[in-house]
Amino acid sequence: MMDPNREEVQQTLSLIGELDLPHPSGSLLSFFVTEALHPVLAADYVNDRLSAGEARSLVADWIYIVESVTKDGRLRPPPDAKTQQEVRRRDGNRCCISGKAGTFWDPLLVMPVLPIPYGWDADKPRIFDMLGAFFTPPYRDWWLAQVEDPERLPHCVGHWLVRKSAAQAFARGIVVLNRRLPSMIEYEVVPIVIGPEEPFEVEGPYALLGDHSRSGILPVDPHFIGTQARLARSIRYVELARSIAPQIFLSHRPASPTRSASELSKRPFLERAPSSPTRCLNSLVHFSVRAFFTCWRVLPRRTRATAYNMLRKLGDLIYGAEDPTFYVRRLPFGLYLKYRGEADMARNEFNALQRIHRETTIPAPTPLDIIPSGADSSYLLMTRVPGAPLWRCESLFSDRDCAEIVIQLQDYVAQLRGLPKKTTANPADMAAICNTLGEACRDHRIRDAAPVGPFPDEAAFSQCVRFSDEPSRRGHAVVFTHADLNPRNILVGRFRRWDGSTGWRVTGVVDWETAGYYLEYWDYTKALFEGFRWTLRYVRMVYRVFVEFGDYSRELDVERRSWESGNGV
Repeated sequence: MMDPNREEVQQTLSLIGELDLPHPSGSLLSFFVTEALHPVLAADYVNDRLSAGEARSLVADWIYIVESVTKDGRLRPPPDAKTQQEVRRRDGNRCCISGKAGTFWDPLLVMPVLPIPYGWDADKPRIFDMLGAFFTPPYRDWWLAQVEDPERLPHCVGHWLVRKSAAQAFARGIVVLNRRLPSMIEYEVVPIVIGPEEPFEVEGPYALLGDHSRSGILPVDPHFIGTQARLARSIRYVELARSIAPQIFLSHRPASPTRSASELSKRPFLERAPSSPTRCLNSLVHFSVRAFFTCWRVLPRRTRATAYNMLRKLGDLIYGAEDPTFYVRRLPFGLYLKYRGEADMARNEFNALQRIHRETTIPAPTPLDIIPSGADSSYLLMTRVPGAPLWRCESLFSDRDCAEIVIQLQDYVAQLRGLPKKTTANPADMAAICNTLGEACRDHRIRDAAPVGPFPDEAAFSQCVRFSDEPSRRGHAVVFTHADLNPRNILVGRFRRWDGSTGWRVTGVVDWETAGYYLEYWDYTKALFEGFRWTLRYVRMVYRVFVEFGDYSRELDVERRSWESGNGV
């Protein structure tokens, strides 16, 4: 049985997820609950405010509390020279956050751990109550005493030795120190990453904020570090909101006559067209690459494979290998290599990419070479597509960005569904459900990507999945399908719109190895496969993409039951 307290928090988070508020309002309210000292107390407070119809003012109040530290906070009075020397000795002349020594460009400084909040006081009842719900009343009262008299504690407990860059990162919530209970001086250094940025670099994952001088100098008070750790995610998202949702800062003022995201999304994706010389140069480069690889493929397979292995090792030196067990590598010269793959999957992806480039405008890698060897020894060379996976960037999207990306993906899915069935086999003899070459299907959703089929019809295909007799397993069209259209395989990047603003758009769709002719609902349900990994916002985006093609709610329901009962095996 679920802990009633945990269940209450989950119910509140679900309620927040259903609110119709501009992003990142929902995330900010969720952080208020999950990062609170006692989440149940915070959840009760949120429920009361939401029941009173105060969702927007609740967001505004939380932003006010956060910016009372980050934007309006006052620096503590600087310690005298003697105290500064004590702090340096206590902290071992190393940055308390990164563990690094100072440099000429990034010196060590004695800095306040956290500014004194300006605006946290008992004269603002809503703010006072909200602080109590987040910190608990005793913790809140400790802070209000600090606000009233910043000199009440010794200077050394509110200051530490940090590099300039680390102090800036800490102030912006880019890195936090989580106390390792029950210790009062041991902390784990944790980066707070949103989007495709790199984590803050540290010497090691742990920090010891004790007295390295063994002179009895008081350590930093954990209240300061703990407060920043609880506010850090909200600090990051308030900063994000300044650029993508400024309207949530104006909830107590009359709304300005701005256009909705849906109205703005009807505008075309206008960008400055490439100049004639640029187009000519791009065409020349494209022609040269194709001509080179046409000649290159004449060489023996072993020679090409040796060259690709050398490029792979060079790529690992230049770009690194994030996951050595993942057999896809970035190479120099704008290339990517898939290796140690199944021959039939490599041939299928090569064929799918060729068709995508010939018959659609979907941005995808250009296939350059294939060496279909035996099991687990094939090579597939392709061009690199710019962008980062959607799952890493989705939190940075404005509501307008989401609306525009949905329109893009609807267009791409429509183009896929419009592709006629073409294979090397005789069309009259070809099975209805198969890969792009008319051969067996290989899908990680079914029997761990073991070959199945091809199938003459939907009834035969449904025998490979659970609940084959369900009504929702019948009566579907067969269409060209990506078959793994999840946020790992959709790449996005920033671009400049016609109105001068910066937004996000789809820059590529990758990983076509399981593509083929599947049932019309397959891309929708596969996009939500392993749904526990994806955010509610992404799930809603997927729904909006596919609702244009039909209502697949019954199909999703039976697929979810299949996954839960054994992944369709």
